[in-house]
Amino acid sequence: MSNPTPINITVTVDTDNITEENKNYAVVFSQGLGGPIEQPGHPENYTSQVEKNQNIIWTAVPLSGNTEVFFQDVKHKSGKEIMQTIKRGDGHNVFTAKIKNGNFNPDDEEKYSITIGLNGYEGIAGSNENGPMVYLGKTVAYMDSYQDNVWHVVAEAPFEIEGIAGYNTSGAIIYSGNRVAYMNGFASNQWVEINPAPFPIQGITGENSRGVIVYNGSRVAYIDNYNQGIWVEVANAPFDIEGIAGDNLGGPIVYAGNKVQCMMSYNDNRWQYITDAPVEIEGISGTYRNGTVIYGGNKVYRSNDGIWTAVANAPYDSVEGIAGNSVRGPIIFSGPQLQYMSNYNENAWHSVAAMPFSTRTFIIDPKLQIRQKT
Repeated sequence: MSNPTPINITVTVDTDNITEENKNYAVVFSQGLGGPIEQPGHPENYTSQVEKNQNIIWTAVPLSGNTEVFFQDVKHKSGKEIMQTIKRGDGHNVFTAKIKNGNFNPDDEEKYSITIGLNGYEGIAGSNENGPMVYLGKTVAYMDSYQDNVWHVVAEAPFEIEGIAGYNTSGAIIYSGNRVAYMNGFASNQWVEINPAPFPIQGITGENSRGVIVYNGSRVAYIDNYNQGIWVEVANAPFDIEGIAGDNLGGPIVYAGNKVQCMMSYNDNRWQYITDAPVEIEGISGTYRNGTVIYGGNKVYRSNDGIWTAVANAPYDSVEGIAGNSVRGPIIFSGPQLQYMSNYNENAWHSVAAMPFSTRTFIIDPKLQIRQKT
């Protein structure tokens, strides 16, 4: 039996006038011919009727003007978990997901959140040993001392950044499409592009002293010598990857849902199972050597030797990204705000200065509902 026709949901944003106070009126959902149209001001009542195995495509458009709309994230918020394989689509204003082929009751509902941004994608890398790095659009900034609590902005990137990796000690690595550039130490303040990746990149990890690892779908490739410029693809992962961590010393770590696998040796070229995470993972950071940190919703966990341990819940309703590792603790962000945890005995989050740019991100919460059979 063929899969049902995909659902196309248009998210129209009044980019000229949106504020945090009026966002529910400035963002309006609509759905194809014969589909529901949101009553402005009440996105929580906008409900898309869906079927098993159905694909969903969200497309964000400006109401008027030339301001671009970026989908930062789409994630589960509450209710039945109906969606899976939630990821960026083809274009900064597109996100996609698929309805699970599960055992659902008629009228099962999932409330989800959409995070949109008007100034570009936003993300984080780094660790508590040397501080975080953040980006927005073409701007990268780093903080190398929590005590000083000062952000340092580096030279503008050569493209609109879609993701970042690296550590403050050796500089940042960024990508857009299949383009990759690195800054070998922030003192150089110069971006250098390397050979394009063998596919459009969906996620990146690694650090400049040993190179980077990227993925698209189930494909994974690494480059361990920028001068040689050779990308090497490894065996396909056992699932469509939703996020990646690790480095070229200990190998890549990938996840989909709550499933986690790692490849500890490129010579063996074999993926190995790691204990399932206690949540549906929305972000991961760390290495095989220093352990990983993950989040799902506002729940944060660390892992060493396949054992997951919960830490204090994040102080945000919606975490947007994570950096760090299990040994020295996680760093998280939501909008322009960052918090870190570096002492598990204390088990407390600490805030630092807000990112040095205006993120202009907004979170909206519509719903999905399983269609009743007629």
